[in-house]
Amino acid sequence: MSGVPALAGQFLNRLTGVLLGLAAVIAVTLFVLTATGTARFVPVLSNSMAPDMPKGSLAIVTPTPAAAVEAGDVIVFTAPDESRRPVIHRVTHRYGPEAAATIDDWSPDKLFLRTAGDNNPGPDPWILVLDETSVWEQHTVIPYAGWPVLSLSEPTTRMIAFGAGGALIATWAMIHIWRRPTPTSETPTPDTPPVETTPHPAAGDTTGRTTTDTRP
Repeated sequence: MSGVPALAGQFLNRLTGVLLGLAAVIAVTLFVLTATGTARFVPVLSNSMAPDMPKGSLAIVTPTPAAAVEAGDVIVFTAPDESRRPVIHRVTHRYGPEAAATIDDWSPDKLFLRTAGDNNPGPDPWILVLDETSVWEQHTVIPYAGWPVLSLSEPTTRMIAFGAGGALIATWAMIHIWRRPTPTSETPTPDTPPVETTPHPAAGDTTGRTTTDTRP
């Protein structure tokens, strides 16, 4: 039975190492994609785009030229109201040049859109005006993957998550410390020259006797 704790420790050590390595790879990947502008990861905050994109999903969005946006595309934008919240909704109408010219704040280098959530009873209460050269368009949706981000917005959940992560790292470190071999207290002794014994017969001694010669 003495081998069972050792096997359990080895398994826990390997599992912890794999989890930490996987978390590091994911974190680095997300950072690189976000920092280079290749993609963004947007948690879905409501059910306005259900059932295809329910609350708690994670939308992966990529940049697309504003001139290429058309009705049917799902884009991410900042709500043009007091909330200034991030919104991911579908484009339902793109105003042409003549219709857009009748809208306040019209400019030929701006994009005028109507948007709506697929699960909402009506369109959004605004005309979305975009003056960027590119727009973040929904590319992929990962169900439930946005819940960790939504949960971390709560202080209590954030504290529990950080505590669990710290405990995991501490456990991994302690296992490595315990597994280190204990150094021995024996100190090496310097090599000594071998002792040579040479028989030297004494005067009058016919049997001979052995003496110790310590000459190098």
